[in-house]
Amino acid sequence: MRYLSFLFLLLLVPVDAADSDLAGRYAGEWKSNGSGGGGAFRFSLDLAAGGAWKWDVSFVYAGAEIKTVTHELKVNQSKLEGSYDFDLQGFALRSHITGEWNGKAFAGSYQTTTTDGSTGVDEGAWNAARVK
Repeated sequence: MRYLSFLFLLLLVPVDAADSDLAGRYAGEWKSNGSGGGGAFRFSLDLAAGGAWKWDVSFVYAGAEIKTVTHELKVNQSKLEGSYDFDLQGFALRSHITGEWNGKAFAGSYQTTTTDGSTGVDEGAWNAARVK
């Protein structure tokens, strides 16, 4: 039984190592499916002690950089899922994004709603590559 426990722990180490390889700064673009809008999209991923992720996200809308407040983040091997809140033109909004690392960049989709989730606002695609 001890051998099986040790083997199980060894199997977990590569997963954590793969996740930690995703730490860094990223830059790319977002593009709305409906409104035709789009702009720059930036984020940083930092792995903190204990395996928790820190995530800072900003994007450009109509020429202005919009700062966000992270609501949640999950990183699992090559997949990223999270949400962040922001104010835009007097509205409190939340974007939920999913994405996948393909070895060169992240790519995925987003859905933006009011912070209570009652009203859909926008949806589209995003991508971001590691900043050197």
